[in-house]
Amino acid sequence: MASQRRRGTKDTGLVALLLDSPWYVSVILGVAILVGFKQILPSMWADNPILMTVATALSNMAWLLAGICFLLGALVFVKTVVMRAGSAPAPQPADRAARASRQRPAPDGHASSRSGSERVPDDIGPESIRAAAPRTAPSPAPAPSAWSIELMRAIEWKRFEDLCQKFYEIKGIRSLTTPLGPDGGIDVRLFQDDSGRATSIVQCKAWGERFVGVKPVRELLGVMTHEKVAKAFFMTSSRFSDDAKAFARSNRITLIDGDMFLMMINRLPAASAEALLRFATAGDYSTPTCPKCGLKMKAVAGREGRPDFWGCTGYPRCRQRLGMRRDDAAAAVSAT
Repeated sequence: MASQRRRGTKDTGLVALLLDSPWYVSVILGVAILVGFKQILPSMWADNPILMTVATALSNMAWLLAGICFLLGALVFVKTVVMRAGSAPAPQPADRAARASRQRPAPDGHASSRSGSERVPDDIGPESIRAAAPRTAPSPAPAPSAWSIELMRAIEWKRFEDLCQKFYEIKGIRSLTTPLGPDGGIDVRLFQDDSGRATSIVQCKAWGERFVGVKPVRELLGVMTHEKVAKAFFMTSSRFSDDAKAFARSNRITLIDGDMFLMMINRLPAASAEALLRFATAGDYSTPTCPKCGLKMKAVAGREGRPDFWGCTGYPRCRQRLGMRRDDAAAAVSAT
């Protein structure tokens, strides 16, 4: 969702980078240090007394630096082995697993991920993703044969953005979705002339049945001012609060809730509406996409009473986590 791209902590420094990389990267770096500091630099700088002094100093430090790299490589290797051993799925009740597979991110005013997810407690670290058993996904259900508001609200955040863009494309309006990563508060750009500059912008939020309040609508107005566009659309699969509607009316923002979007799709020619349905429900359309790397996420059971959450299937390379919708999470718990 716009203005709420991916959340995730960024480690800084070479050591942190090596710890996040495969173990063999540290080993290769250690070997390179030995070869470079012990052989290459002394031979290259042999004719220059000043550089030769530097080369000698580096040669004396070569084993220490290489040893640190080898140690980091060993730590990463052990961590990888432990992570793989701890990631084996634990038995889960079939009905709970089925509900968990349908859980999607929920809106949260303080979250910074594009999916508008509920914030995951800060004390749930990557080790929780490793130790908590991922739930078993159920067999794929048959693709829906018709549009409905329930289907609209079941679509995960990234597919909903793409659906909005595809709708404008079918209507003959040139449109582009913004790529993953920081988006400046814009999900889709609309172009109605040949200037190459967007004439309107679109914000999209797949929030299930939760109301969209005035705050994200007010933020969209700020994006309009920054982008110098006179028109914006706010599309959601849910509904808008009365405050949001009043604010939008006076600021050239068109609000399109789930019911209105469904009506707009049903007004399309039958072939176009069917094409949109096939596009929206192709493959896994309900499991959220990782807003950091674009992979599908997996439901992970919270430990010691902590809430369940979504973890990226690219872990440990990608440590992105998203909270689950409160209503869906409650339904999963009550079913056990």
